[in-house]
Amino acid sequence: MQITDIEYVLGNKIESLEDLGKINPDWLINKLKDKTGIHSRHILDENENEKSLVIDASKKLISRIGSKNIDGIIHVSQSPFSRLPTSACLIQDILGLPKNMMAFDLIQGCSGFVYGLSAASSMIYQQGLKKVLVICADTYTKYIAKDDRTNRPIFSDGAAVALIENKGKGSIGPFAFFTDGSGGNLLALESYKGEEKLFMDGQKVFKFSLREVPKVFNELLHKADLEQSEIDLFIFHQASAVILRQLKAKLNIPDEKWFQNIKNIGNTVSATIPIAIKQSIDSGLYKPNMNIMLMGFGVGLSVAGCIIRS
Repeated sequence: MQITDIEYVLGNKIESLEDLGKINPDWLINKLKDKTGIHSRHILDENENEKSLVIDASKKLISRIGSKNIDGIIHVSQSPFSRLPTSACLIQDILGLPKNMMAFDLIQGCSGFVYGLSAASSMIYQQGLKKVLVICADTYTKYIAKDDRTNRPIFSDGAAVALIENKGKGSIGPFAFFTDGSGGNLLALESYKGEEKLFMDGQKVFKFSLREVPKVFNELLHKADLEQSEIDLFIFHQASAVILRQLKAKLNIPDEKWFQNIKNIGNTVSATIPIAIKQSIDSGLYKPNMNIMLMGFGVGLSVAGCIIRS
């Protein structure tokens, strides 16, 4: 079982830190660039939404792989275009996919792709499914004002679609999870003047990630019966440069095994890991017969890790 293909799309509108600096002249742009590692981000334009990103990314993938034998859709999002009915059911119809399939939404953010992989691989093993689409999409920027210095320079809008198939010599798993709902209010939607607004206590989320990710990291290696040196590539949630630098140093991960792509993409929440996988494949970092560690962390508060054999 393995991830056999991935496609993604980003919001059509590019917003740079310089653009935000014109609106917020008191912002220290160079300091923000160093802290976040993000110089520009992709956001929704006037004619886009979560639905359009999901459909565009899915059509890109299906145009290449076809729709034959696709028998599952897992739509991972915290900003779904439809809550009732589930977006996944509508996606099946819009894409004209077979009706003899399962389809459901999974509400999760930064660790969402790993959760999606866990659900997809379990259903393939247990239910005999052949091909499952794990569709991750988040559009946080609609919840963030342009003068929000904590969140606006970080988050982007994007969607990624991964095809999971029961074929080849690869494997997906084991998995390791950690959840602390007592910190859920540290990254949450709040009501503000009748609208939903994103709130994040960046420092506390940072401390959570730095404290708990290494624990899940070590638990995952133990479950997989692997030494750290046997992992060929580490693909972590692309949160921000400051947390990625700290985790990389704390875990002693060498440069040649580390993937980072946030400079001109930003944090696309659930879509960050599949986008990073696609880019690492295209750049030649992700190759057959590799042990690859995926690690999502953040909103929940949650951590989710997985080892895949490519």
